[in-house]
Amino acid sequence: MRLSICIPTYNRAQFLAPLFDSIVDQTGYSCEIEVVVSDNASTDDTPELIEQYRDRLPNLVYRRAPENMGADRNFLKAVELASGQYCWLMGSDDRLEPDGIRHIADMLAENPSLAGLSVRNRSYNLEMDALIPSPTAEGVLPETTVIAGAESIFNTLGSYIGFLSGNVVDRQLWNRIVASDDVSPYFNGWIHAYVIGRMVQERPRWAYVAQPCVGWRSGNDSFLSEGMYRRLEIDIAGYSQVVAGLFGKNSRVYSNMMRSGLPHARHRVLHAKVAGAEPYFFPRARALLIRHYGHSPRFWLSCYPVFLLPSPLAALARAARRRLTSAQREV
Repeated sequence: MRLSICIPTYNRAQFLAPLFDSIVDQTGYSCEIEVVVSDNASTDDTPELIEQYRDRLPNLVYRRAPENMGADRNFLKAVELASGQYCWLMGSDDRLEPDGIRHIADMLAENPSLAGLSVRNRSYNLEMDALIPSPTAEGVLPETTVIAGAESIFNTLGSYIGFLSGNVVDRQLWNRIVASDDVSPYFNGWIHAYVIGRMVQERPRWAYVAQPCVGWRSGNDSFLSEGMYRRLEIDIAGYSQVVAGLFGKNSRVYSNMMRSGLPHARHRVLHAKVAGAEPYFFPRARALLIRHYGHSPRFWLSCYPVFLLPSPLAALARAARRRLTSAQREV
């Protein structure tokens, strides 16, 4: 079996080296590893860095696009360039956790009928030298599990399927979906989540690996380059579009997704208060969230009041939340 680690990237040469090193350091797995980098017309020294790893990563595939094609098309291109039976989608600023490949290879060898799997992640600071609290720090599920049924898979894993580096997919099934479906309406930052959704509708077997396999770098969100409001719009409107397209707005999956997304929306607004968002952020964000959550009493009780908080109080609220999260992790 060949496992392709598929890395879409753009101007992240400084982060590729730690990722490559974490792949080189992996031992003890029973599959061949291919590393595929789809470069979205980077203007930094990504090509030079790639050449430095040719000897240490013998199955290294690199393609640099002549012009920027957008994030979603670059996600698809990374898989298109691969030759492995399975593709591990990987953010170019993340890194593998020790034994990550072995855990994945073992699960795939034991369950060859899977459409794919999701893995537990660890959350790090920007320098990746310290763990930080996150909603999934203790894992989505306590044990490694095979989940059957498309709705059960999305209800169980929720927005975690949207975490690019947390997912491994059957390449042939992925490519068949992309070739047969019109996926362009879902070029909204979540094309991978839509394709995974269609995959599990066709082959409704997915796994969750409870051992940490990947670490993600916080404070380095490329979508924030488009502004805080655009990031919120991608999170709320984009992901809800994916789930509605897969299951319908009247489905239990859609209802569960919207409910689980509310704390995330609140966090985005709280962060914007503390970080000093663009002046237009708050009226546009308020209108966006009312459009999606205005029917929910929880929105008016837990999220809307954040819009009314002065920035100093918002900073205190965020600090208190972080202390509470850290204390809960230590218990």
